[in-house]
Amino acid sequence: MNTQCPRCHSQRIDTLNYGKKTGSAIGAAAGTASGAASAYTGAQAGARLGATAGPIGSIAGAVIGGLVGGMTGSTIGAAVGEVVDENILDNYECQACGHTFSSPSSIH
Repeated sequence: MNTQCPRCHSQRIDTLNYGKKTGSAIGAAAGTASGAASAYTGAQAGARLGATAGPIGSIAGAVIGGLVGGMTGSTIGAAVGEVVDENILDNYECQACGHTFSSPSSIH
């Protein structure tokens, strides 16, 4: 399917993906914070129960938890943002005339 601008009928169309980009960034930040906090709390509890890793293990756990949480949050945020792009925002922009419009399926 060739997407065309409904105004000038150009096929030079780009996607803006504002929802996907924003969702990914917010998800990464939230996931990183949540993952690091959860991992650090778990590491502290483990250290209290007699784990031998000590403070180095706690810090490493927080870093790894932050990375995993950030990656997961970013993926989920991007998926949610993509739904917003496709269903709510005018996600397509004509490179010829600058017109923004929503789903190309509504174009005849």
